[in-house]
Amino acid sequence: AVSTNSASSPLETPVIRRIDNVVSGQLIPSVTRVKNARVYEVRYFLLDANGTPGPVQNGGLHSSSRALPVTGLTPGALYQIQVRAIGGSTGYSEWSLAVTQRCM
Repeated sequence: AVSTNSASSPLETPVIRRIDNVVSGQLIPSVTRVKNARVYEVRYFLLDANGTPGPVQNGGLHSSSRALPVTGLTPGALYQIQVRAIGGSTGYSEWSLAVTQRCM
């Protein structure tokens, strides 16, 4: 039997698995793969000395869940990173939980 259900379901929220920090001024998050995602969008926030996030910064669109490099960061600064999936019939997933990482 063929399903006639055409209801769209939201994209799953990606989970940040790790953030690699191997090049100065760059962080490379990787996330769980989301079914029907075409690209992954990254946003990040620079944290001040009190841990308060600054304005949202665009980390770009990436086609792979394995490496989503964010460049042009300040070495020694602390950042919060979030990722969401884009694609499918619903457009966007929710933003992932924020992960905090110091840039080297």
